[in-house]
Amino acid sequence: MSSTSKPTTESLSLDFDTFQLPGIELHELMDDLRAQAPVVPVTFLGERVWLITDHAHVAAGFRDNNIFPPHTPYKIGIEPVIGETFQSMTGDRHRIFRKLATPTFRPRSVEQINNDMLTSVANELIDRFINKSEVDLISAFTERYPFVVIARLLGIPKEEEEQFHRWVMAILRFRSNPDKALACRNELWNYLDPVIADRKKYPKEDVISQLIHHQVDDIQMTDEQVKSHIGIMFTAGSSTTHDSLGNILYALLVNNDNWQQVKNNPKLRALCIEETLRWEPAVSILPRMSRSEEAIEFGGVTIEPNTFVLFGICAANHDPSVFNDPHDFQIGRNVEGMMTFGPGPRMCPGMHLARKELSVTLDLLIERLPNLQLIDHEGSKPCGTVFRAPQRLLCNF
Repeated sequence: MSSTSKPTTESLSLDFDTFQLPGIELHELMDDLRAQAPVVPVTFLGERVWLITDHAHVAAGFRDNNIFPPHTPYKIGIEPVIGETFQSMTGDRHRIFRKLATPTFRPRSVEQINNDMLTSVANELIDRFINKSEVDLISAFTERYPFVVIARLLGIPKEEEEQFHRWVMAILRFRSNPDKALACRNELWNYLDPVIADRKKYPKEDVISQLIHHQVDDIQMTDEQVKSHIGIMFTAGSSTTHDSLGNILYALLVNNDNWQQVKNNPKLRALCIEETLRWEPAVSILPRMSRSEEAIEFGGVTIEPNTFVLFGICAANHDPSVFNDPHDFQIGRNVEGMMTFGPGPRMCPGMHLARKELSVTLDLLIERLPNLQLIDHEGSKPCGTVFRAPQRLLCNF
């Protein structure tokens, strides 16, 4: 590994796969690493890899799929448990299957999603704890809301949602408990087989029917591909949205002035959502890999083939050359240029639905829980280096 960047004892002793770095700790570490170089050596999954630390180089990496092909980490990370999806495909196959998989998540389709359904899901979850004196909003609300929304869009019966939640949470923990994840995957696939067979004969106005019958360039998904893409909707779609929702609530509740501002001025709520997406992105560091053919020169270092390269989305979003006082949460800040959804040809297809879910839930939580207060500030800080969110938000209201 040749480099002009000198590794520090601290940066190499932390494994970015497991270290938590709550609150400001992650961003201060990124500041220190950015001061060294735009690309620095760190440890990830027990290996020496590269981390991109500044806005310009993260943006350049996102826009060049040739040197950092985006499909490889998905083939390693999620394909072994749910199978091949558009995220682990390349070229025309990626283009075709992305179109097959995501019609519901395009801007025009998201506009047509019934707000009543989104509000109804939120109301159902709030009703379960509204009469209690305190609640952990992570386990009672944020972890469940986007999951239930996707289940409703798929046409899953309400009485099956808890079972689906159990299956999906186990699949999400594939790396920590692969045997349980694969067993739950098999249960989920067995459940879906007769559902897919039924929707083939009797299509409904739901996402499963769309996945089965939608065509692009005369290509339709096989049953196995339908199941894999249902899996990616839950594992990628719901998890990042519930993390984002947790981060928004933390940002508002840790400083009561923020909560009062958005409560009293609804026009600030959309601006608050955008600032949170910059300030604490749910995917804080995105693993990519360098191309397999030959070494590349990038950011002043030589990166060998098939090497993990971590896109420091949080570092880019806190780069002071782009955002003034980046560690401050400022409602109304100009967030143009944030890297949260990954600019370039693989921009996150679920971002439009995520923003709509965040908007609906924030409005409803303010309406129904106007006096919401965070009890434990220290224990509620967002943590994690790849996926980042509070682990709990213990509140009274």
